[in-house]
Amino acid sequence: MMQDTMPQMFSIRSVVFGLMVVLSISVTPAQAQRFGSTLQSAPNAFWGCDLAPILDPITGVPRLAVTGQTSCTMRNVGYLGSLQIASYVPRNGYITEVKIRSGNNPAPVRVVIMQCSPGFCGTAVRMSRVFRPRANQISTFKTNLRVIRSFDINSSGIQNITDAVGLTAVGPGTLPLVDQGTAGTFTSGSALTQLWYPAMQLNVPRVEGAVSADGLELLLRWRFQKNPRQN
Repeated sequence: MMQDTMPQMFSIRSVVFGLMVVLSISVTPAQAQRFGSTLQSAPNAFWGCDLAPILDPITGVPRLAVTGQTSCTMRNVGYLGSLQIASYVPRNGYITEVKIRSGNNPAPVRVVIMQCSPGFCGTAVRMSRVFRPRANQISTFKTNLRVIRSFDINSSGIQNITDAVGLTAVGPGTLPLVDQGTAGTFTSGSALTQLWYPAMQLNVPRVEGAVSADGLELLLRWRFQKNPRQN
């Protein structure tokens, strides 16, 4: 149980970010494409899953709330005013590689594929093995995770399912995040990151909302391919 109340921040803004990215995920087909963070910024988060970035409900000042958790799941929702793809996959295919930029004491991580509908990601449907990023470096890991994007109109209505790529931290250590110094300002170009405490479990829907933090970027870059990676 959280020792501090963690209100569901920026609920309307989260939906706006989600819809913005869903509407912008049509891309030109290619053999391999890379999406997510450019990894140009160095991580400066000194905390792990034991703390959550929130805005104080009274003062509006950014602060860290104690979670009491040792695992958490994260995804990069997008960048305000940009069509840059952050976590939503462009079409059916595979995530064949990820790059993670870490600080001096990185937590072990898994790559997680979340099933999403517009504005909401609530179920982890596929996961990689545990990776151990190197301190103060950009670490590259090979994966072979299938992803799906589908849009269907039938008697039940419109069904729009798009997988998203994220990370789960599974132990002690710092998270691959950069605080851009713009929390709560909704500044153009700011990143929005969603975090779930504790981490998502495979095929277990999460009914509670994520903690949403603007001005916080997940330093994850992923490679998408139409066909699976050949070992």
